[in-house]
Amino acid sequence: MEVLVGVTLALGVGLFTTVAGFDRDRSLYPVILVVIASYYELFAVIGGGAALAWETAVFAAFVLAAVAGFATNLWIVVAALVGHGLFDWHHGHLIDNAGVPEWWPMWCLSYDMAAGAYLAWRLLSRKIDATNPSSFASSSFGSRIRASVEAELAAAKAAALGGDPGNAFRHLERAHVLGQGSTVQHVRVHVAMLMWGIRHRDRREVIGQVGRAIGAAAGTWAGLVPRGNTGGSNVSGFRSMTIPDDLAGQIAAAHQTE
Repeated sequence: MEVLVGVTLALGVGLFTTVAGFDRDRSLYPVILVVIASYYELFAVIGGGAALAWETAVFAAFVLAAVAGFATNLWIVVAALVGHGLFDWHHGHLIDNAGVPEWWPMWCLSYDMAAGAYLAWRLLSRKIDATNPSSFASSSFGSRIRASVEAELAAAKAAALGGDPGNAFRHLERAHVLGQGSTVQHVRVHVAMLMWGIRHRDRREVIGQVGRAIGAAAGTWAGLVPRGNTGGSNVSGFRSMTIPDDLAGQIAAAHQTE
């Protein structure tokens, strides 16, 4: 029942905001993300406060993702909503919060996924502008490196279809190195890695990519990225690595002014 209510409410709110014109303001869905993420803090207080520190750290990450999405590209908010849904799914295994109602995680997961899907549909149908016209990040490095990232993502897809998941992931790692200087491309690659983990039932990769996608959304625009990091859960998310020469050349070309 909580799944049905969550999906129905998310779609109902989405349709209402569309009809009323509320979603013409790009701050709407970032604010919804902040509100959704805040409830675990409330439940932590209700549960006695033992889980408050952990819940606050997670909440802060989603707030940063909301700010980055508002400032640069609303696809970051889509990724963060989906990421919060996955966080709901694993919440009980990650944080012991006695104040969380038994029905909440599945309700929140359902709402998050439906709200993320509705926002994605609005963006794809171009009823809402994804990018912020005033954002430097929407028009510079990200747009110039996009073709290189897409080439690696296409190679990853081809390898996956050919039954070589290891090679597919190596192409995702190359895409990560290329795109980590752009918030949009960085988040996009982590979402692709997350989907790789889900397809191959790799729990470590799924959990790791949820955190990395949120971190990419929150920190890329501020330059908080470890240069050359390949992005998988097999390496520390804070480790800088040597960039292969061919990728370094593509990155340098994308950094050149037009």
